[in-house]
Amino acid sequence: MNLQSIHILGGQSTVSTDPNTVLVTILGSCVSACIYDPVASVGGMNHFILPTGGLLETADREMRYGDVALRVLVDDLCRCGAERRRLEAKLYGGRMRAFGGPRIGARNAAFAKRFLLSEGIRLVEESLGDDLARWVTFHPTTGRTWMRATADVEAPVSAATPTRWAS
Repeated sequence: MNLQSIHILGGQSTVSTDPNTVLVTILGSCVSACIYDPVASVGGMNHFILPTGGLLETADREMRYGDVALRVLVDDLCRCGAERRRLEAKLYGGRMRAFGGPRIGARNAAFAKRFLLSEGIRLVEESLGDDLARWVTFHPTTGRTWMRATADVEAPVSAATPTRWAS
């Protein structure tokens, strides 16, 4: 199997039904939601920078905000055959000590969790907060993720969280 990687940058969102696609992102204080429907075999990932404000932005910048990025991701999944009642989510990011102030990561994480709760989307995995940078790979048709987290550069290499695949 020859996998195609799509890198998701801040302010982007992608949905896929292709079993040969994986979605990849790198996070600090930003948050990424990996949401999928295990029955329809469709999933998607976003990467947002700030929790709210997207409704006030121009169309080319609104996806940088969780209030727009999460809504668009869920709507796009449903357009591709997902059913809201079956959606499952995994959240990553929200680094505590990162660019953007001491609380931006926590605010991003809290917003994402509130959004999922209000939409009735089950949160099945999270790696939020702490002082970690995260590399996340998501297989959208199966919902499997791979995450590698590392502490600040000054930390010894052994402080890195081991890589893992999650189901």
